[in-house]
Amino acid sequence: MLGEETFIGLDTHKEKIYGTAMNSKGEVICSYEFPSNKEALKEFLKGFPVWNTRIAIEACGIWRGCYRNLQELGYKAKLANPLKCHEIASCKKTDKIDSKILADLLRTGYLPEVYIPSDKIMQLRDLTRHKCNLTRLRVRVQNKIKGYMLREGIAYDRKIWNEQGTRWLKQLKHEKINDFLATYKLLKEQEKETSRKIASIARMKEEIALLTTIPGIGEFGAALIYAEIADIERFSSVKHLHAYAGLAPGIYQSASKSREARRRETNKWLKWIVMECASRVVLMQNSFQKYYFKLRNRKGWKTARKATARRMLTVVWCVLKNKEPYHE
Repeated sequence: MLGEETFIGLDTHKEKIYGTAMNSKGEVICSYEFPSNKEALKEFLKGFPVWNTRIAIEACGIWRGCYRNLQELGYKAKLANPLKCHEIASCKKTDKIDSKILADLLRTGYLPEVYIPSDKIMQLRDLTRHKCNLTRLRVRVQNKIKGYMLREGIAYDRKIWNEQGTRWLKQLKHEKINDFLATYKLLKEQEKETSRKIASIARMKEEIALLTTIPGIGEFGAALIYAEIADIERFSSVKHLHAYAGLAPGIYQSASKSREARRRETNKWLKWIVMECASRVVLMQNSFQKYYFKLRNRKGWKTARKATARRMLTVVWCVLKNKEPYHE
C-alpha cells in the first residue's frame, strides 16, 4: 500500500463522509462510512502517505470544511463537478457509488475538475456575498415595515430610511414596527462594516481599480465581479466566461427542431451583478446605452438587457486580460 499511488474519493455530507480508496489498477483497498470530523478523516487516511495519495471531493455546499481539514493534514485535494459525475454514474446514486466513481475518475484522469480559488479570493468572495445577503435581508425588513404601515392605513413618505424618517417611525409607537426597526438598524450597521472591509481590500487590488473604469460598475460591483471570476486566465476565450456567467445559454437541437437549453453549471452571483450593472449602464449616455436601445426596439427589453450584460462581460474580459482601463 505504501509503495503505489492511491486514489481516494470522498462523498461528503453534514454528519458523515463515505470514503473509497483504490490503487492504480482500480482495485478497491477500502470503502466505508465515517463521521464528518477531522479526527475520523485522519483515521481513514492512516496508512496512506501524503506524497503518493490523490484525493477528490464533490463540489457541494459543505466541501470547504473537508477541504480545509485535508490541507491541515498535508493532503492535496481536487474538487469535482457533481453534475458531470452524476451523469457518468447514470441512474445509480448512493454514497458508496459516488465515492467510488470519484476515486476511479481521479485514477483515470477523467475527473471533471472545478477551479478552487486562493484563500484571499475566497475571503473576498465570502465578504461580497455576505454583503449581498445582508442587503437582501435589510430590504425584506424594510418591506415588512411598509407592509405594517399599509395595513394600519399609515401614510408614509418615500424618504423614510434616513435619520429623520427612522425617528418618525419610532414616534409611531407601533410594537411590531419597532421590532423590525431594531433589526433594520442592526443590519444597516453590519452592512456598513462589511462594506468597509470590502473597500479596504479593493483599494489594494489593481484588477478592481481597472474594472471601476467601465461605465455602470462601481467599487462593490467591481469587487464582486473580480471575486467571482478570480483568475481570468482560466477562461481561454470570452465565450467561456459568458457560459460561466450563464449569459450564453446552450442550444438543444434535434433534426429541424431546436430550443434554448439552460445551463445549470453557472455562477449565479456573477450573472446577477453583471445584470445589475447592465440595468445601471443603460441609464448613462454611452455605447452600451445605444446598443441596448437598438436591441430593445427589435427584441424587447429583456433580451436587450441580457445582451448588454453579455457585452459588458466581454469588456470585463478584455480589461482583465490586457490589464488596461476601459476607453469608450
